Amino acid sequence: MKIKLDSENTNFYKIISYSNNYFQLKDKTVDSNLLISKNYFRENWLKEGHQHLATQHLDEILSLEPEIILIGTGKQLVFPDQELISYVTAKNIGFEVMDTGAACRSYNLLIDEGRDVVACLFLSQV
Repeated sequence: MKIKLDSENTNFYKIISYSNNYFQLKDKTVDSNLLISKNYFRENWLKEGHQHLATQHLDEILSLEPEIILIGTGKQLVFPDQELISYVTAKNIGFEVMDTGAACRSYNLLIDEGRDVVACLFLSQV
Protein backbone atom coordinates (compact mmCIF):
# COMPACT_ATOMS: atom_id res chain seq x y z
CA MET A 1 0.00 0.00 0.00
CA LYS A 2 1.28 3.48 -0.86
CA ILE A 3 1.30 6.15 1.83
CA LYS A 4 0.90 9.84 0.98
CA LEU A 5 3.50 11.96 2.78
CA ASP A 6 2.66 15.53 3.77
CA SER A 7 5.79 16.31 5.75
CA GLU A 8 8.29 18.78 4.32
CA ASN A 9 11.16 17.34 6.37
CA THR A 10 12.66 14.73 4.09
CA ASN A 11 15.70 14.05 6.29
CA PHE A 12 13.75 11.67 8.53
CA TYR A 13 13.29 7.99 7.83
CA LYS A 14 9.71 7.50 6.69
CA ILE A 15 7.82 4.63 5.16
CA ILE A 16 6.76 5.34 1.59
CA SER A 17 4.91 2.05 1.08
CA TYR A 18 4.70 -1.44 2.48
CA SER A 19 3.37 -4.88 1.64
CA ASN A 20 3.42 -8.31 3.26
CA ASN A 21 6.96 -8.74 1.87
CA TYR A 22 8.77 -5.38 2.10
CA PHE A 23 8.95 -1.81 3.39
CA GLN A 24 9.84 0.99 1.00
CA LEU A 25 11.80 3.86 2.51
CA LYS A 26 12.77 6.90 0.44
CA ASP A 27 15.95 5.40 -1.02
CA LYS A 28 15.78 1.77 0.11
CA THR A 29 13.60 -1.30 -0.07
CA VAL A 30 13.75 -3.45 3.06
CA ASP A 31 12.57 -7.04 2.76
CA SER A 32 13.02 -7.98 6.41
CA ASN A 33 11.66 -6.99 9.81
CA LEU A 34 12.53 -3.39 10.56
CA LEU A 35 13.34 -1.24 13.57
CA ILE A 36 12.91 2.42 12.61
CA SER A 37 12.91 5.89 14.13
CA LYS A 38 13.26 9.29 12.50
CA ASN A 39 17.08 9.09 12.57
CA TYR A 40 17.75 5.36 12.68
CA PHE A 41 16.75 2.14 11.03
CA ARG A 42 17.93 -1.43 11.31
CA GLU A 43 17.11 -4.17 8.85
CA ASN A 44 16.86 -7.85 9.79
CA TRP A 45 15.67 -6.90 13.25
CA LEU A 46 14.45 -9.85 15.35
CA LYS A 47 14.44 -12.30 12.43
CA GLU A 48 12.61 -14.90 14.53
CA GLY A 49 9.47 -12.76 14.57
CA HIS A 50 7.41 -10.72 17.01
CA GLN A 51 6.60 -13.77 19.15
CA HIS A 52 10.27 -13.75 20.28
CA LEU A 53 10.21 -10.17 21.51
CA ALA A 54 11.93 -10.05 24.92
CA THR A 55 13.19 -7.48 27.41
CA GLN A 56 16.67 -7.39 25.82
CA HIS A 57 15.02 -6.27 22.57
CA LEU A 58 13.02 -3.66 24.46
CA ASP A 59 16.26 -2.41 26.03
CA GLU A 60 17.68 -1.87 22.54
CA ILE A 61 14.56 0.09 21.59
CA LEU A 62 14.64 2.09 24.83
CA SER A 63 18.25 3.10 24.11
CA LEU A 64 16.81 5.18 21.25
CA GLU A 65 14.91 7.22 23.88
CA PRO A 66 11.41 7.04 22.39
CA GLU A 67 8.32 8.57 23.92
CA ILE A 68 6.22 6.01 22.04
CA ILE A 69 6.96 2.47 20.83
CA LEU A 70 4.85 0.95 18.06
CA ILE A 71 4.86 -2.79 17.40
CA GLY A 72 3.49 -3.94 14.03
CA THR A 73 2.86 -7.68 14.26
CA GLY A 74 2.30 -8.46 10.58
CA LYS A 75 -1.07 -8.94 8.96
CA GLN A 76 -2.69 -10.04 12.23
CA LEU A 77 -2.73 -8.17 15.54
CA VAL A 78 -0.99 -10.29 18.19
CA PHE A 79 -0.32 -8.88 21.65
CA PRO A 80 3.00 -9.61 23.40
CA ASP A 81 3.17 -10.95 26.95
CA GLN A 82 1.76 -8.55 29.53
CA GLU A 83 5.13 -8.46 31.33
CA LEU A 84 6.71 -6.83 28.24
CA ILE A 85 3.97 -4.22 28.07
CA SER A 86 4.40 -3.50 31.78
CA TYR A 87 8.19 -3.29 31.38
CA VAL A 88 7.81 -0.37 28.95
CA THR A 89 4.83 1.40 30.48
CA ALA A 90 6.52 1.40 33.90
CA LYS A 91 9.07 3.74 32.30
CA ASN A 92 6.26 6.15 31.25
CA ILE A 93 6.71 5.34 27.58
CA GLY A 94 3.73 4.75 25.31
CA PHE A 95 3.44 1.22 23.94
CA GLU A 96 1.04 0.40 21.13
CA VAL A 97 0.57 -2.91 19.34
CA MET A 98 -1.25 -3.14 16.01
CA ASP A 99 -1.06 -4.82 12.63
CA THR A 100 1.92 -3.70 10.57
CA GLY A 101 -0.09 -1.59 8.11
CA ALA A 102 -1.60 0.45 10.94
CA ALA A 103 1.82 0.72 12.60
CA CYS A 104 3.37 2.10 9.38
CA ARG A 105 0.65 4.73 9.03
CA SER A 106 0.80 5.65 12.73
CA TYR A 107 4.59 5.89 12.63
CA ASN A 108 4.51 8.38 9.76
CA LEU A 109 1.80 10.49 11.42
CA LEU A 110 3.71 10.62 14.70
CA ILE A 111 6.95 11.56 12.93
CA ASP A 112 5.06 14.37 11.14
CA GLU A 113 3.87 15.59 14.55
CA GLY A 114 7.48 15.77 15.73
CA ARG A 115 7.09 12.90 18.19
CA ASP A 116 9.98 10.63 19.20
CA VAL A 117 8.62 7.30 18.05
CA VAL A 118 10.28 3.96 17.38
CA ALA A 119 8.45 1.38 15.29
CA CYS A 120 9.21 -2.34 15.33
CA LEU A 121 7.68 -3.60 12.10
CA PHE A 122 7.30 -7.26 11.31
CA LEU A 123 6.53 -8.60 7.86
CA SER A 124 3.61 -11.00 7.58
CA GLN A 125 4.70 -14.55 8.16
CA VAL A 126 3.44 -16.83 5.41
